[in-house]
Amino acid sequence: MTRRDASGTQQRGDVPAMSGASSSLGLWRALFPLLMLCCTLPAAALADETHNDGGSLLLPPAPETTTDSLPQDSLEALEQRILGKGCEPKLLGDSRRRFAEAQLLCDAHLSFILVQATLDRHPAPDSQRRLKALLADALSRARSPFNSTGGKPVAGQPLPNSILYRGYVLLMLAGMERAGLADAESTALFDALAAQLVEALSQQLLLPSFGRSIWPCDSAPAAAGLLLHGRLRDNVESRASGERLVARLVELASLPTGFPTRVDAKGRPIESTQRATTLAWTGAFLAMASHPEARRFTATLVDGYCDHPAGSALPLAACREWPRGVKGREDAASGPLVFGGYSVGASALAIAATRLSSEHRQWHTHLLNAAREMGIRTTLERPRKQPLEAALYWWGTTVRPW
Repeated sequence: MTRRDASGTQQRGDVPAMSGASSSLGLWRALFPLLMLCCTLPAAALADETHNDGGSLLLPPAPETTTDSLPQDSLEALEQRILGKGCEPKLLGDSRRRFAEAQLLCDAHLSFILVQATLDRHPAPDSQRRLKALLADALSRARSPFNSTGGKPVAGQPLPNSILYRGYVLLMLAGMERAGLADAESTALFDALAAQLVEALSQQLLLPSFGRSIWPCDSAPAAAGLLLHGRLRDNVESRASGERLVARLVELASLPTGFPTRVDAKGRPIESTQRATTLAWTGAFLAMASHPEARRFTATLVDGYCDHPAGSALPLAACREWPRGVKGREDAASGPLVFGGYSVGASALAIAATRLSSEHRQWHTHLLNAAREMGIRTTLERPRKQPLEAALYWWGTTVRPW
């Protein structure tokens, strides 16, 4: 999931690498509790050797999040911001960190949260109307960053060709169908969009997200959407196309250099270095569709990029953006890089990927603990201020396979 501007230009090199000397005051404040825990660990370990169930000497584990525990007033405030002023195309309120697709992700991830609440048997009030409003916003205002890929009408909707855009819209429709909140219009669009994707992927299996640039991880939402369409609508073509797309992603992940960030139309790596955000992103979306290959991406993420920065005795986890030993620069894909090269973006997406993996649930808890210690509560209490970050966090803490 690499960030680009609206013209399709990859946002690399525009933001300097973040180090201990160059981090913003806000980031250092967020990191301060973690650094303090690192310093106090030896004394605490000597003072108290009793572990709780989470393996922590100092901290209780973060409580399990469910959709029924989400504050409805905060969700409503988030929805009003997303459908009103909208989500600004930047990360953490910083205009230097461009994130062109913010509005689409805000629409989609809030819809995923509302769908999951329905599936968990405590739906939010008026869920169908709210889901249709989010879908309408995704079909209109959220389209503009993807127009560089061209487009064609689908069931009367002028949609960009972007695989990232169409994959997200397909997943939003799949959620409505899965939760029993679809109507004749949304089901018709669900079928038509799936058929169009099947046709497009039969001609070229890896498609651009912006302009002509292809980021393999951006195909993961489309793969999940096709697999779900195949299952929910008993469509053999959608299921087969989704499986072919997953197989191609797995093939790329099996390269000696790992899962590439960017490739050409034939799948040859242009940017070959494997990154944590792309692994977490791909693992999370494939797991939403219950595909067994999701584990490959999540296991590679956890084994190669995630650590316990404060030591193994404390249940605090974070993930690096770049492989160990590689000093990559911060860009709009990684989000801020803080002490030790840990990535805010990779750690946030890893919350969803590890929640969806039965083998990595302890990592999920430890990532939540770190988010709590680094100040996520402030973001959640004021979701209007950073709506994208709030939507992604609440999705990551409540997501389940559909």
